[in-house]
Amino acid sequence: MAHVEPQVQHAGFRVQILSGQVYIAGEVIDWHNTQSRNRNVKLQLLDVAQHYRLPDADFLLLTGDWPPEDRSGQSTGCPLQGPVFMQTKQRRHDHVLLHPDHTFTDWNEASTPGWYQQQYLLAEAARAVPWGSKIGKLFFAGNIDTGNRHIMRDVDLKHYPEFDLRVWNWKDPNSPMKFVKLPEHVKYKYLLNWPGNSYSARLKTLLLCNSTVVHSQIGGWVEFWYHTLEHGKNIVLTKGIEQTSDVTDKMHKVVKKLVKNEKTAMRIAAAGADLAHNVLSVGNVREYWYRLIVAYAKLQRFEVERHADSVSLGESLTGPVIWRFEDRTCKMCPQNTFKR
Repeated sequence: MAHVEPQVQHAGFRVQILSGQVYIAGEVIDWHNTQSRNRNVKLQLLDVAQHYRLPDADFLLLTGDWPPEDRSGQSTGCPLQGPVFMQTKQRRHDHVLLHPDHTFTDWNEASTPGWYQQQYLLAEAARAVPWGSKIGKLFFAGNIDTGNRHIMRDVDLKHYPEFDLRVWNWKDPNSPMKFVKLPEHVKYKYLLNWPGNSYSARLKTLLLCNSTVVHSQIGGWVEFWYHTLEHGKNIVLTKGIEQTSDVTDKMHKVVKKLVKNEKTAMRIAAAGADLAHNVLSVGNVREYWYRLIVAYAKLQRFEVERHADSVSLGESLTGPVIWRFEDRTCKMCPQNTFKR
C-alpha cells in the first residue's frame, strides 16, 4: 500500500495469516459505521479460522463500498500490483476479490440482526403469510436521499395501484419517516430491490420473504453470490431505474406481467427463498471464505512476515488499534505481486 495511501482514503485493514494464526495490522476507519463493518468482517474471519486450518497469506481488505480507482475509472496504486478483498464491486473492477459482506454478521447501525438469525426470523414470518394472503403489489420502502431514488418525487402513485412505494429523506426534518421493518415485507407478493449508491445489502434478505423479488440492476454492482441469480427462475432482473418512466412504464409492465402469471411469480418466489436459505447457508458462506483465502494463497509469491504493528485477531476484536491514514505503517503493495 506504500504508493496508494496518499491517494485512497479507504477503511479496512491488512490481514496476515501465519502458521494458522490470523493477525490484523494498519486498521483504519473513515466514517461512523466502518468500525462496525471492520468488526463484523473480523468476526467472520474468526469463524473461518475456528473451522479450518488456513494457509499463510497476506492481503489488504477494504470495508467501504467503492474500490480504489482514479477519476477515469482506472484502478490506482495497490490494485495494479495485487488484488484487494472487498464486499462489492462493479464488473469492471477485476482487481477486487469479493468476500461476504459485513451484514452476514449483523448491521448494528440499521438495527438488523445477523444473517443467520434473519434466516430463521423471516422464515417464520413468511410461513405466517401464505401466498394467497399476501398483498398483490410491488413494495419498496427506503431513504430517498441516496442514488437516484429522488425520481420517486415525480411518480403519482394514485395512478399506479400496483405499487406501494414509500420513500423519505432522513436528512429532512419535514420528511415523515416511513420505515418498515423487514418482517413486514413478507405481506407483499412483489418486492423491489432498488440499490442506492452502490450495492444493496437487503437483496438477500428480501429473498427470504418468499415473495417475488424484482432487482433493479443499477451500476452493475455485484456481491460474491450474484452469479447464482437467474432471471425468471429465482429473481426478476431489470435494467437500473434511472428516470421516472422506468418506474411508471417499464416497472409497471413488469408488475402487471407478474400479476397475470401468478403461478410463475410463486415459483420464482419459492426458488428465491430456497437460494437465500440453502445456497447462502452458514456452512456455504464459511466454505466460500476458506476457498477464497486458499486460492489467494496459492497465487501469492512472497513469504509472509508478521508486521511489527500487527496484533492477533483476538486482540484486534477486543481492543482494535485504529490508525490515521497518514500514519499507517503496514505498506504492502510493492511486494504483493502474483505468480504469473
